[in-house]
Amino acid sequence: MGETSKRKALARRGKVSGGSVAVIVPTFNERENIKTTLDRCLRVLETTEYAYELIVVDDDSPDRTWEFVETAYADDDRVRVLRRTENRGLALSIVAGLRAASTAYCAVIDADLQHPPEKIPDLLAALDAGADISIGSRHIEDGEIENWSRFRITVSKGATALTKRFLPTARRISDPMSGMFAVRRSVIGNVDLQPQGYKILLEIISKGDVEEVTEVPYTFRERTAGESKLSADQYQEFVEHLLELSVGEYANRISENPRRVVRMLEFFAVGAVGVLVNIIVFLFLMRSGAHYLVSGSFAFLAAVQWNFVGNWAITFDRPSDALTKRYVAFHAVCLVGLIVYEIVLSLLLFVPALPVLLANVGAIGASSVWNFVGADTTAFAENIENVEIRIGPVSYTQGATDFEGGSD
Repeated sequence: MGETSKRKALARRGKVSGGSVAVIVPTFNERENIKTTLDRCLRVLETTEYAYELIVVDDDSPDRTWEFVETAYADDDRVRVLRRTENRGLALSIVAGLRAASTAYCAVIDADLQHPPEKIPDLLAALDAGADISIGSRHIEDGEIENWSRFRITVSKGATALTKRFLPTARRISDPMSGMFAVRRSVIGNVDLQPQGYKILLEIISKGDVEEVTEVPYTFRERTAGESKLSADQYQEFVEHLLELSVGEYANRISENPRRVVRMLEFFAVGAVGVLVNIIVFLFLMRSGAHYLVSGSFAFLAAVQWNFVGNWAITFDRPSDALTKRYVAFHAVCLVGLIVYEIVLSLLLFVPALPVLLANVGAIGASSVWNFVGADTTAFAENIENVEIRIGPVSYTQGATDFEGGSD
């Protein structure tokens, strides 16, 4: 369908002039769910005052989802299908749908009925009210997740915590891992979106011209048909994508404040000496007959003490207030940094032909970035009194999580 024909079709379906939305539905082997999803979308959109279309973007599904949709909606110009046969992936499918749309707004919804189509009008209303992007959230009042296992909840919370720590732009959002959202096309019109994995929302909020964000509560439901597409490869792609976006964001912020470059170099220099402290203590305890786990634990603690004192004295110019809270916060950050190291190392060891030494260097780099960001925004934040510290999962308040140590 040409651009003129598309505009005419949208105009015929719109009840008022001006408002238009394309609902993008990425699919891969969703033949069992797709018709129910599309029919529910059509019913709810018919009750609104928007000109609309549904764009099904299929990654050449072996179950021929694309063919099923083309046949089922052959006479319905409200639905069109994009079949992708190369460079497949969920996030890339959504990007293809965004590029194919010609509407003022775009909404994204999964095809597996875990996202309720009935929430689309609420997402669009938030854009009408001035939001640049509206996000379906499971983590605000009236939001909910149904029937998740403890493991899946833990993974989701961990991914959310990592995202908020590494991406300053995500800290104002309760559910940055959401796959249901609506966005103004103008926000991403000139943005080169190059996501990997399945979390396109992170790419948009990190690179897009997003100022105002609204979250809409919804209940995330388990799929009733078909199979989940999540795999270990996608978890790895998520971590790689997150680190890539984080480097981009912090590079931009550092370029705006050259002093931060010096601070980061000082932090890494202190950390390099901390590595030597770790090695010396570890070897001393091992030669004294201590178990290697005991030796490693005390060596880690000794390095953390050095790093706290060194960064307090050199990197962050000896702040005199709330030293106890800064001390506790720094240890919490380093403890999570150790977990980040273990996770990234485990993931990198799955990369074919990657030497173990390089995997270790990559893991050290990831944990070092975590520790610097954590130290800069919590342990040595100027407004340390606004930072909530918990032993266990690290938490923080909105007011103390900006990269500059101020409010968002």
